[in-house]
Amino acid sequence: MNRTLDRVLGILFGLLALFATGVMISKNWQAFLEICPITDLLTWDENIRLTAVYDQFQDYRDGKIWRATLPFLEAATWPPLRPIFSLLLLASPGEWPITWKDSFLGLAFYALCFPSIIYIVSRISGSLLFGSLVSIFVLALSLHTSETPAYSLSSMLETQGMFILLWVYWGLYKLYDSVKDLKPGESLPVGSKVAALVSAVLILLFFTKYPYGLLLFISIFLFELISRFPEWIGFIRFSVKVHYKGIRLLFLIVVVLLVLSLPVLRVVTDWNLDQRSFKKVLYFLTVLLFLDFNYFLYKNRKDLGEISPPSIKILYLYAILPCFIWLFTNLDRVMSLVNAQMIVNKFVRSFILSLFESPADKFPASHVFSEPWIFRTFFLFSLSAIGYWLYLNGKDKTSSPQTKGEGRIDSLLAKLQNISWPKFLKDPLFAITVIVFLQYIVIDASTGNKQLRHVFYPLPALLTILSLWSFRLIQISEKNRKFIFSGVFLFFLLWASSLFVRESGLFSQTYFSKNQFCLKGFDTAVFEPAREFAKEIDPQGKYVAFNMFHDEENFQTPGRILASEFDLLFRQKTVEKGKYRNDSKYKWKSWDEFDKAVYVGPSCELPPKVLSRAESLGITLEPIKEIKHPTGDYCFKEFRLIRK
Repeated sequence: MNRTLDRVLGILFGLLALFATGVMISKNWQAFLEICPITDLLTWDENIRLTAVYDQFQDYRDGKIWRATLPFLEAATWPPLRPIFSLLLLASPGEWPITWKDSFLGLAFYALCFPSIIYIVSRISGSLLFGSLVSIFVLALSLHTSETPAYSLSSMLETQGMFILLWVYWGLYKLYDSVKDLKPGESLPVGSKVAALVSAVLILLFFTKYPYGLLLFISIFLFELISRFPEWIGFIRFSVKVHYKGIRLLFLIVVVLLVLSLPVLRVVTDWNLDQRSFKKVLYFLTVLLFLDFNYFLYKNRKDLGEISPPSIKILYLYAILPCFIWLFTNLDRVMSLVNAQMIVNKFVRSFILSLFESPADKFPASHVFSEPWIFRTFFLFSLSAIGYWLYLNGKDKTSSPQTKGEGRIDSLLAKLQNISWPKFLKDPLFAITVIVFLQYIVIDASTGNKQLRHVFYPLPALLTILSLWSFRLIQISEKNRKFIFSGVFLFFLLWASSLFVRESGLFSQTYFSKNQFCLKGFDTAVFEPAREFAKEIDPQGKYVAFNMFHDEENFQTPGRILASEFDLLFRQKTVEKGKYRNDSKYKWKSWDEFDKAVYVGPSCELPPKVLSRAESLGITLEPIKEIKHPTGDYCFKEFRLIRK
């Protein structure tokens, strides 16, 4: 196809893709406003994140700049990127409540995936038409899934991860395309912007959600080992000769095995690894190893620069190193990640298998696609395309400079370093394909928290990369086969596009009735105690709060499910003229900024620690009101602070 026709058809189908995306935005937001009964609250994690943003907003407004900025720097559980967006939305004009704005932001990130696919695929393939068709294909498959409609209307991080991960793979494609012909010790041309692109996209992913970045780093590292195995053997030989000897080598092996064993120990033993003392030991061991490793890199930077694979130098210096520095600067960040590693939720058997499972009435859902046969056959076709390409290119080898070893072990390593290695491993499309496959494998192997949502954020990237193999197959085929393979891709495109008009499809009359849009559910009665107690809050009051449902001893009480709702609704009531902050002996050395106290808990009897806390600050709690919810699961008490 000539370039002009490709551009004309690409623009037409690109506009069609954007039109479908616009319809999706309109209908999904209509569903949020008209179908979902709970729009003033978010899910647990989102509520907690948003309450912190409310506090920061008030502090910035009141001129307490350092106190408002510090949570961004601490950011133990959630990276600061999304809270920054939420803070800007909270400060922006408009009548929408922040829960609406934050939910719409999730929808915006999902919608931005599809113009991004047009750009990325057209840049890789050189065809604007193909980029537009892939965008339609990915929209059809990703939208008509079990949970994407609901995620698109929440302020959870899945859709943000979808959007940024697409650009991550574009950055990785550019990187591997730039270094495929470079030998160890060689660098990118002066003026290349690839390193900056890789740095930006990988750091943005890490700052979207820490596990997203860390799991991808593991996948990239595994691919680096596979693709440049002889060069890595050279790196290992040098490391053992000049640095990792004796105690250092033993320490390296022990710490690495300890970290890698965590997922295994969680499954095969009854050991309670979720203890602060254990996590502190793990933190200090890994920090010591990290510092020693970077000392080794800096001390031997000249020699290492001549033997290290060029891709890993860019990945480590511009992305992995700054992310790990951020990670290790806060003990609580590492502890939070270990906590997440200890969670076991068996909602699905396997993230990978969930991509192929048939729809069922099971709740929560264990399948991804509403029409899994489209993905099943397309995945098989894509694997066949990869296999055919490997058949054509599998015999090409790259030879390594011959070296000799010193001693038995070093001689064995030298033989491994001298072997010829397949050249196809340096192909950029093959590289990102292996990495996205590894990403699913690593998530499956390392994560005991088998919630289906963890399989969704790489989904647009997976579908996009598999689609690119259709174009690769067309490129490498003879003329008569080009038409056949083009027809096969168009068949899958039409099959996927049929979802738009079939039952539950975007352009069908059953779109609203057959899809799940409300992640918070429909049971409004569950949240009424929080709303009723919020009515008792004085909008101009300045409250220090004791929310006992956050305490460990109340984790199993019925009221636990509303712990984050109390915090959010009470803050919403006081954000303009008052103040509402949860008490912390570490953060609040005095209660001079408050004139009232609020207690919510399972019983109306104040715990001794609350009374002793007030006593230690020279405060008497004078009761104002007490409300016991009819269910008996919640109690609200308000006090006036009397300073002695």
